[in-house]
Amino acid sequence: MSMQLRITHSCLGVALGTALLTAATSASAWQDEYPSFRYGVQSVETQGAALTRYQGFDAYVQEKLGVDLDLYLSSEYAGVIQAIASGQIEVMDMGASGYAAAWIETNGNVEPLVVPQEEDGSIGYYAVMFVRADSDYESIEDLAGANFAWADPNSASGYLFPLVSLRGMGIEPEDHFGNVVFSGGHEQSIIGVLDGAYDAAVTWTNDVEAHTRGGIHMMLERGVLDADDIRIIWVSDLIPNPVIAIRSDVPQQMKDDLRNLFLNMHEDNPEVFREVARGNSPGYVEVDHEVYEIAIELRQQLAAERRGRR
Repeated sequence: MSMQLRITHSCLGVALGTALLTAATSASAWQDEYPSFRYGVQSVETQGAALTRYQGFDAYVQEKLGVDLDLYLSSEYAGVIQAIASGQIEVMDMGASGYAAAWIETNGNVEPLVVPQEEDGSIGYYAVMFVRADSDYESIEDLAGANFAWADPNSASGYLFPLVSLRGMGIEPEDHFGNVVFSGGHEQSIIGVLDGAYDAAVTWTNDVEAHTRGGIHMMLERGVLDADDIRIIWVSDLIPNPVIAIRSDVPQQMKDDLRNLFLNMHEDNPEVFREVARGNSPGYVEVDHEVYEIAIELRQQLAAERRGRR
């Protein structure tokens, strides 16, 4: 299958377009209104790695839905949030904080479709703080005065949840660490620690030992990282898994068809499923908005704090 890249005229980076294939399903009303599946994905890895990851998904969408896939990748989480708020895309795959931001930005005009399940039946993962394995840092207290990196302001595991957790421990990051920056993404954080640009950073994983899904898993799988290169020194409480969400104002049949697409993917095409789910999982399951209300509350809390400091 040939692929072409085209630059969008929005704040988004790259869209992945594919040639029209013979559809296995007949067109319905929503396919006439939405001839492409416009799908926004957060920047949890480099653009090249993400493009490779979704190569098989375009054909799967064509086979099951009879529409083109437009995969929108943004260099920042905010790009996907802005895109769904402005109607440039209908569906997004975002972490809990990104979903919360989109829900707030659209006045509640997004809703969850599905979430990847973990092997133990949970739908959660962990934020972890890590350092180079050959460093002397063994705890957060040891990092006083050190260089530290968040991933992105709209990341659940790379900012929101660990920030709230650290403050709950009586640690104000800007005061505790010597220098605090945003790396731009999870992969950038990991590479930055490996290269010595940061002494510590935070990322995400579903299992702090096995790493079968998540940011660490993706880099281990590509050979960019060896498990022995880093040491985890802090683990968060469980965070709701990244969610595939859709605009509430699209046709109900579109929601139902897309939900079924993801729910059946692990059986219909395990290889494509593993790439889209970013690792091992028993499959997607349905999820309610209530699961992500904690992220909405935390974002609103931080926003109120910022307004109070002005």
